[in-house]
Amino acid sequence: MTESAASVPRLVVGYIATDRGRDAISLAISIARSVEIELVVTIIRPESSTFHAAGSIPKDGTGIVAQQLDEWLEEALALIPDDIAARGVIHTASNESKGLMEVASDEGAVAIVIGARATTLMRQFRIGTVATSLLHSSEVPVVLAPAGRSDIGPVSRITTLFGARPGAAALIGSAIEAATAFDVDLRLVALIENDGMAEDEIAEVTEFAEEYGGAVLAARASDLFASGRATVVSEGGADIEEAAESVEWISGELAFIGSSRLGHGRVFIGARARRLLRVLPVPVVVIPRRTLSRADDATGADTSARADGDTQAAEGEQR
Repeated sequence: MTESAASVPRLVVGYIATDRGRDAISLAISIARSVEIELVVTIIRPESSTFHAAGSIPKDGTGIVAQQLDEWLEEALALIPDDIAARGVIHTASNESKGLMEVASDEGAVAIVIGARATTLMRQFRIGTVATSLLHSSEVPVVLAPAGRSDIGPVSRITTLFGARPGAAALIGSAIEAATAFDVDLRLVALIENDGMAEDEIAEVTEFAEEYGGAVLAARASDLFASGRATVVSEGGADIEEAAESVEWISGELAFIGSSRLGHGRVFIGARARRLLRVLPVPVVVIPRRTLSRADDATGADTSARADGDTQAAEGEQR
């Protein structure tokens, strides 16, 4: 591999031969249309060699299993246009989530994309076993592709749902990095479980976002705000779901949310984030706590103390 090829970021795409796998592929293609990245389409083969979908693989030998997995991988790669860099991996692991995390680590991937389960009435994301395990263990961001709505076209805007508490620093910092990489606008949305913010409070959150985005990204954040490409708004509601349902979305948008502080440096999806996933109609990027902790350390105690004092905004960690 050449040095230039090695420097291209990689995105692990978890694939199974169902609509969920195709949703993940569709979203990965949309991301690759917006930023230079290599897709690593990954099928996990359980160590037991008894993996089968809808009874399509007879349990009569590893050769048949291997052949079927090879065919599925070829089908998955055939879904990806020729002008997008992509390759396939079949990785053996004890379970799908563990295997995806191992491949992400081996590849130095920037994130893992998986499809959510089929939607049900009044629920946008239905989190299955694999997604739940990833959201409790992954050390890289997990991107959830909504069922049937993952072909979003080029990424158009990054929206971060945050609160003025420690943990929001890196969430905002990650969103700034993404908006810069995609060359799109950034929107910071504070979800308020009561009345909306007054104008002076909006100004406070704007200042907070610039300072609390991380020391390394401070200049870049200031440029975004000064150019009008980054905005701060708030949405209120009786609860977090009602507030989130008030947010308007545009085609091609990605939502960023933070993980809980209970994940010990990894993604840990808490009750508040689960409630958000029930109503968000766009792909969601969940940022792991380890990333949040590193950026929090970089911001210094002053902004942390200030953020602790703001009790009106929804928690950035989505506890």
